[in-house]
Amino acid sequence: MRRWLLPFCLTLSAVACGDLQSGQAGAPPSATPTSASAPAADCVALGAISPIPVPPLAVVDLGDGTKRVTSAEAGYSLVVPGTWLVSGAIAGTVNPWFGQGHMSSYDPRAAPTPRPEAGTILPPEVGVRLDIEMWANPLREPLDIYAQRLHIGPDQIAVLPGAFVRLAGGQAYRMTIQDERRFQPSLGPLVATRQTRAVWLVPSPRADRVLVLYATPAESALFPAVERAVSTLQVAAPRSAVLPVVHQRSEILQRWLVGKSGPIAGRRAEAKLMTYAEASLAMDARPGASLNPPLPMGIPRIDRDPDELFWLVAVSGPDLPASRGGPPGRGVAVGTPAPTAWILYDTPATNDRGERTGQGFSTAGTWPPGFDTLPDRCH
Repeated sequence: MRRWLLPFCLTLSAVACGDLQSGQAGAPPSATPTSASAPAADCVALGAISPIPVPPLAVVDLGDGTKRVTSAEAGYSLVVPGTWLVSGAIAGTVNPWFGQGHMSSYDPRAAPTPRPEAGTILPPEVGVRLDIEMWANPLREPLDIYAQRLHIGPDQIAVLPGAFVRLAGGQAYRMTIQDERRFQPSLGPLVATRQTRAVWLVPSPRADRVLVLYATPAESALFPAVERAVSTLQVAAPRSAVLPVVHQRSEILQRWLVGKSGPIAGRRAEAKLMTYAEASLAMDARPGASLNPPLPMGIPRIDRDPDELFWLVAVSGPDLPASRGGPPGRGVAVGTPAPTAWILYDTPATNDRGERTGQGFSTAGTWPPGFDTLPDRCH
């Protein structure tokens, strides 16, 4: 979950999210800033639209020892061996993640216990795994440039030179990632365990997204089966669900402005409707940070639909809850809890899924700087 704590004020910049296309159907393609004095209207029109869901990850047995895996969310399909296990969820989670497909020749739940000297690196004899994910490419970089900042897994030590290849009817980039885990036993020499991952970067019809396919380990005897599966890849335009707003602005603000005894004196709360991508960009902003830095600090895997509608909520005033951790505010002695000055968080507007949401607390200032100039898709 995205979460941060600041003993100083968070700086927010006006977010137009120019590197992402317009949001969910039914929402205005562009939004104008809303002042703090604007009435807190509910999204009546967006709350009345008919839902148009996107089908979940589909697996169809083709009757010839293979099965087709299709993601409408990320816009891809491919054919894998019929005995492989397929899941849309990341290991250890239950709900499927946006556009993801995780396929393996073995049952991850029955995989050998990781060895202390190898960490998460399994012996190639266990089998092979093929993962497909949608990643953001906000700068629309060429694939060979994008590849240099790709990071997959905690043991990655190098991105080896790759080359352009033909895949899915277009040009893709094939590369290799080198993993290494070093372990120093109390007695004996240093133990180094290595593996490589074969990676394919495939452009999406949306220029701000890239399909990332990676096979682990490339040393597996089953790697030719991965290559055959990747050769069947087909790409289509990704789709986003059209869902009504089920949590209205008045509901969100009521939680903060009204207590058991009535209105809370001195309390201010505002909520703005925006896409998940826009809300994430605002939540992740830092003092002096550019919204489009020339060298991003990381290339984000897309775990939630960037076009999903969210509320970005700011609250200030007395008796706000405190953060559960982090240093005290500037000028506040260690051991003395600094009162929360304001809170900023995002929450889904069209469902109750809480994963990948964030919240932040500040002990200085009176209001998130720049919040009032952020766009609002609810008019």
